[in-house]
Amino acid sequence: MTAAPAPAAPNPSARSSGTTTPLTSRISAALRNGWALAKVELLVSVRGADWISYLITPVIALAVILFTGGSEIGSTGISVAQYIVPSLIGMTIAVGGLMSPPAILMMEREDGSMVRMKAVPGGLQGYVLGKVLMLLITNVASLLLVFAVMAIAMPELLPDGPGAWLRFVLFVVLGLLATLPAGIAIGTMMRNAALLMIPMFAVYGVIFISGIFYPMEALATPLQWIGMAFPMYWMGMGLRSAFLPPEAAGIELAGSWQTLESVAVLGIWAVAGLVLAPILMRRMIRGVSGSTVIEARERMLSRGY
Repeated sequence: MTAAPAPAAPNPSARSSGTTTPLTSRISAALRNGWALAKVELLVSVRGADWISYLITPVIALAVILFTGGSEIGSTGISVAQYIVPSLIGMTIAVGGLMSPPAILMMEREDGSMVRMKAVPGGLQGYVLGKVLMLLITNVASLLLVFAVMAIAMPELLPDGPGAWLRFVLFVVLGLLATLPAGIAIGTMMRNAALLMIPMFAVYGVIFISGIFYPMEALATPLQWIGMAFPMYWMGMGLRSAFLPPEAAGIELAGSWQTLESVAVLGIWAVAGLVLAPILMRRMIRGVSGSTVIEARERMLSRGY
């Protein structure tokens, strides 16, 4: 009877390379996964009927331009269309950024996509980056259509000069980065489709008090403070600063565009969302397995949610 061979001594280098992944490798994997996910979803979106949703904002913008005409807001010399169009863009970014990810996240959690991403190195971070990139590109495509409508119907509404265009791009990107990861974080807390109504009403409520469609000074002070705590107020003001003349800053709450404050608040929301979203997603799918995905799919087929 031969003796069993002694177990091999552990290899420290193998252990360190096999069970842990360097930070740079995780970041590069997340970037690769995010870009691959964004490309696939963009192709699916273009080939399907999702592109029709990109026309909603341009159609509304055209209706606003045609029906408001040259009517002014009080004695400010600013037309209703001048004030409403950048505000409409801000509302579209806010609603799309905060409400699209929860619906997508819930659907992909039920079909097992989230479980598969969990098994890929840097998968959850790549998922967040991919969703942000995909929605960023689709929102920009919708905005390009808005500008095409404005250039044809009322070209004087377009930003005037390179500085105004740069300000516009800055606040579109910051607005999307501030809302998309937050939308993903909201989606991690939703257990079924019926619960999506709660954040939807909350988002529209915050938009209502954020000064997007009328000057915020008309609201009570407590409502003003609540509105200023969320990115919609700062994004809307930043976008108006790109479209309106400098003297229009007098109708804002502080009497100025508060550019630095807007960039700081939106940046804080963006960083917090990009850090917290993968953490919350990891917690959300901790107990998800193949059997729970099957149960969720059967529940969806039987109940509809």
